[in-house]
Amino acid sequence: MTTDKNDTKTKIMDTAEGFIVQGGYNAFSFRDIADAVGIKSASVHYHYPTKADLVSAVMARYTESFSIQLPDPTDESLDPKIMINGFIDGFKAKIVDQRDMSLCTMLTSNKPILPEAVCVELAAFYQLILDWLTQVFMRLNEATEKIGFMQASQLLACLHGASILVQGTNQPDFFDHALSDFRSRYL
Repeated sequence: MTTDKNDTKTKIMDTAEGFIVQGGYNAFSFRDIADAVGIKSASVHYHYPTKADLVSAVMARYTESFSIQLPDPTDESLDPKIMINGFIDGFKAKIVDQRDMSLCTMLTSNKPILPEAVCVELAAFYQLILDWLTQVFMRLNEATEKIGFMQASQLLACLHGASILVQGTNQPDFFDHALSDFRSRYL
């Protein structure tokens, strides 16, 4: 019986993502990945010649998966308040409730050591989020793109800051306290 190459690649990326979320870019070697997946280190290199290739692939997959989950921000049948609150709830469920830092937060904290290819993928993720939030805020407040972008930036900064505060204090209630102003405006 042969192993499906796509299945092996998925296992490698899943394992790498887990290591990154737990400890950042330098939290693993290809040998660590190989041991966790149950393959030889050479097999990891076969699929991803360098660590930059692997982490870039993980980040690209994460961005694609995230983008699929976002509703169309221009869909007039969707309430922008519900979209904003859904985004906040989703962030809380993925990050705060699971007591993990996000993949992007961990990589951002490692930005000075990241290879350029990983930085490009990381920037693409944040741009996707900012573009989506900007469009939702523009609809919600009948705002200009500049104001929508400002509000999107503020929400994203608040979400990331709140998640770090929760991790640093081990007090999940800080998330809701930090987001209470956004919630009160958009509920």
